[in-house]
Amino acid sequence: MNNGAPGKALSKGKVKELNGLVEELMQHGFREANSNEELLNQHRNMAGVLDRIRRIEPKLRTTNGRSRMENVDHFTRWAIEGGCHVENVRVAEHTEYGGLGLESTGHIPAGQSIITVPRGLFFYVTNEPRYRMLLDLMPGAMMSEQGNIMLALALIMERFRAKSFWKPYLDLLPDRYTTPLYYTTEDMGELADTEAFLPALKLCKHIARQYGFIRKFVQEKVDDLRDCFTYDVFRRSLVFVPIKFDPRDEDGTFRIGKLELLLHRFRPSAFARLDRINLEVKKSTVRWKG
Repeated sequence: MNNGAPGKALSKGKVKELNGLVEELMQHGFREANSNEELLNQHRNMAGVLDRIRRIEPKLRTTNGRSRMENVDHFTRWAIEGGCHVENVRVAEHTEYGGLGLESTGHIPAGQSIITVPRGLFFYVTNEPRYRMLLDLMPGAMMSEQGNIMLALALIMERFRAKSFWKPYLDLLPDRYTTPLYYTTEDMGELADTEAFLPALKLCKHIARQYGFIRKFVQEKVDDLRDCFTYDVFRRSLVFVPIKFDPRDEDGTFRIGKLELLLHRFRPSAFARLDRINLEVKKSTVRWKG
């Protein structure tokens, strides 16, 4: 893997092979499937094509290569220097539950603010030229109705931008997640008798089709994404963009609170004594309360 920069360009032969596989993926994705068995077979076919795509696409490193705990101090300093106020909690690793979470370092009365995040530490997709160009180039309906896609693409651009302001945060994110987008076909088959089965299949199908559709535009028109848009990078970016978001702020910009991003998959209650967590959103700050 490289160190967060676009890798060596693929040969013409590999590009042709990759383009053919993307077309095959899209054909599978738009075939009608009516029964659970047909949907699962469709998923297996698409997963097989995606595996071949992933073997061809460059393996781009999306972190700095250090363990997440090694990045915590740098991230914490960066957040505090940016105006984030933290009271009686710290980021800690929990081996039993996996991943990182918030650990209390003292008594937290009910209703007390424990984290306050200023507006300056929100990630915005603004009218900055490179984002405006992306909005102009990509299909308007997709960008206006599915703001999570725009945020994911913006985060990819930020991840591979030299000297990104957001690097301390991006370095703290996991390499992979425990969501249906990372399930094997065997894992998916085990969901067959559960209520999660159809939503999981539809999610994977939807994201695979989005990847194929967006990749065509990226390769033809978006210089900032051409060498760093892969299925693995796209999937990872979508996972840590929350499902719930405000598509547009009052000034017409997409926005997402970095605190909301940071806490994805965090398990504060697993660290005890944080019985209830509330987010209080004001015009200029987000306050996280015990």
